[in-house]
Amino acid sequence: MKKILIPTDFSKNSCQVIDYTMKLFKNETCAFYFLNTYLYDSNGLSAIEMLQAEDDWFEKPKEESLQHLGELLERFTGDKGNIKHSYHVISEYASLVEGLEKQVKEIGIDLIVLKGEIIVSKQVKVIIDKVRACPILIVPSAASIYKKLNLTITSTFKQVLRTIEVDAFLNILSNTNCDINILVLEKEETATAEVKNNLKQFVSHLEKFPNSAVQVEYMKASRSLKDYAITHLNSIMCITDKKPGLLRKIGLTQSKAISVLEKISKNPVLAIHQ
Repeated sequence: MKKILIPTDFSKNSCQVIDYTMKLFKNETCAFYFLNTYLYDSNGLSAIEMLQAEDDWFEKPKEESLQHLGELLERFTGDKGNIKHSYHVISEYASLVEGLEKQVKEIGIDLIVLKGEIIVSKQVKVIIDKVRACPILIVPSAASIYKKLNLTITSTFKQVLRTIEVDAFLNILSNTNCDINILVLEKEETATAEVKNNLKQFVSHLEKFPNSAVQVEYMKASRSLKDYAITHLNSIMCITDKKPGLLRKIGLTQSKAISVLEKISKNPVLAIHQ
């Protein structure tokens, strides 16, 4: 059974993302983990005031978290639930990043699903950067499920593309037909032999998935990735976040994947780690 982790703040956008995820994996046997993290608002309180705080002050955030998680659980259990799905709730005193890292490690999560926004939030950027053990699907609130699932994998193919997280995502969709478009971010006439060889290896690997049809397209000089995404809103766009170098680790540079994500944020985006 595949394990999918969905953090929630119980907002309308968060609920829309959960509904999208349930529809996306409606044919799959999955365990869904709804995670709510919380911290105490201690702004303006001294250390002594913190020690003197009533138990209710500490218990209230936990109780509210569990109450909302219980209400969320009720939406998907019982007669209206998908018998292929199981649902679990987690309330955690932690930052969101800390909570995600802990559950990914302890539960063995196959996919994280986050709510997306037109302007990519700082939180999403940090999660892509820090939580690197599984693929991350970012879903904008306006995202829709189409009759035919389409995944567009974008890359320059100047180096061998790591397949483990693409495989993890496609393995969750073992009972769902999926068209895979490979968008090479190079003009075909200028692509080197190395690029073409890396592409050939990647296509050969994807063709092993029985429910997936693979097509290759090179980027045209007159077209940008943003233009492509806008005309393919039915497609989940897949981008690769390269392993952070020293300058990125100390905060002097940002992942190039983030700048790409900002251009295609109207689409669902699958972020994989190189």
